[in-house]
Amino acid sequence: MQLTDKLKSNFSWFFASLLLFVAVIPFSQALVSITSGILLFSSFLDEPIKNKIDRIKENKLLFLVASVFIIYVFSYLILKKPESSAYDLQKSLFFLIIPLAFIIGKPLTIVQIRILLTVFVIAVFGATIVAWFNWFFNRGTADFAVHKITLISHIRFSFQLILVFWILVFSLKCNFYNLLLHQKLAIILSGCYFLSFLFFQQSLTGMIAFGSSALFFIVYFLQLSNRKFRLILTSIIILLILLPVVYLGTIIVRFYQIEKVDQKKIEWTTHSGNTYTHDFNNPTVENDKFVYLYICDDELRSEWNKISKTQYDSIISTGYPLYASLVRYMTSKGLRKDAEGIKSLSEQDIQNIEKGLTNIIFEKNKYSPYPRIYQTIWEYYMYSKTGDPSYQSFSQRLEFAKAAITIIKENPWFGVGAGNWKAEFRKTFEKNNSKLDKQLYASSHNQYLNYMVKFGILGFFIIMFLLIFPVVRTKSYTDPLFLTFLVFMFVANFADSNFETHMGSSFFLVFYCLFLTNKNQNYLVNNK
Repeated sequence: MQLTDKLKSNFSWFFASLLLFVAVIPFSQALVSITSGILLFSSFLDEPIKNKIDRIKENKLLFLVASVFIIYVFSYLILKKPESSAYDLQKSLFFLIIPLAFIIGKPLTIVQIRILLTVFVIAVFGATIVAWFNWFFNRGTADFAVHKITLISHIRFSFQLILVFWILVFSLKCNFYNLLLHQKLAIILSGCYFLSFLFFQQSLTGMIAFGSSALFFIVYFLQLSNRKFRLILTSIIILLILLPVVYLGTIIVRFYQIEKVDQKKIEWTTHSGNTYTHDFNNPTVENDKFVYLYICDDELRSEWNKISKTQYDSIISTGYPLYASLVRYMTSKGLRKDAEGIKSLSEQDIQNIEKGLTNIIFEKNKYSPYPRIYQTIWEYYMYSKTGDPSYQSFSQRLEFAKAAITIIKENPWFGVGAGNWKAEFRKTFEKNNSKLDKQLYASSHNQYLNYMVKFGILGFFIIMFLLIFPVVRTKSYTDPLFLTFLVFMFVANFADSNFETHMGSSFFLVFYCLFLTNKNQNYLVNNK
């Protein structure tokens, strides 16, 4: 009842549309696009025109943010080529719509901001419940991996989880002495839940972004702490850096302890007397063993077809032949690819192979980040051995970045122009004799490289200025939650072009504008 009264006394159409926006952003890209339009429209409905003119003067710095869209427009018109696509302009519309909505819309009260953040936390929690339902009831194939359980991109959802986590952390900090014990425990447990889901979903970009924000958080409060507490925080910083490095290093060292094969002593016949085939030139490994050694194709086909309805030569849901998953999976278990090896498979192993799993660790360690890290190392290993990055997320990113750097070197100051990147990347891949499958050609998964490709070094620095100067000018950086938000978003942009996706740019811009236009930083303090 109290929440209802607060909503009535603090109602405005702009606030209502913002509530709708934060409620749908974890669930649907289409709804976010529609709600963004509603956001701009609703900003005209409250208050007389005179008030809006005054507000334009107050929020004029947001015109700098909206100018990012103008850069896209000018770049597109000036450097337009016959094959240019206007899709870049469509994706960048959020940079115009959302800042304009905040410029014109009725100012938000502290209570309204608190309600917005509460609804956002509840919405993200609801999205995790949907994700758990998908994980336990709607997955039946290997290609339905853990990072596909959310309704939006797992990378973009990871940013929402991180922001929710820090909202809870700063809420606890601001209200610590006013909260009862059970309230403190509820906030702590909620924070642990969202953080656990972030790591469960295995988004490396999200985990890196969170790590950067956690380090920043500790360093930030290190400056505010007494000498004794600084020693504790410094120790935590060292641990936060060392533990992931040691963990990653251990996995890398273990991965590269690949078996030594003596071709003169290798066995050539199976237990049944049939001949093995050994491909000594194929570098593919699983769990430190070469995949294409000790293969007896006839025995594999015969024995597998006896125990499974999914036939040996059939194409499974991953798009690959079943035998490709079979030989990799058996290798990961240390089995030879023959009749005896097939007989050693458990019922669970058979189901895993039918789904397309290629390594036992994806089943045994499915609630750990280890499989995702292993997969990344495996992709880099295969890329270094074959030069082919196709259908490997990490390796493709390396190939995209290599092509982007080539384009930047050839067009350093003004770039190739918005709308021309597809043609330029295609030409560059071909010129570099890339082994990347043509249907996988794409831009760099790095926002900063993408800006330099399209707008050159000059355009990149202008855009960074347009985004950073309003924060400096308004001194909004004194809000630790806003600053933490900026840190993890700008770090995440090294691993993906988040500002050029619908969900990434809309999420960033709404909360950027929300924090920037809120000069009073007491919105997290619950004054009863």
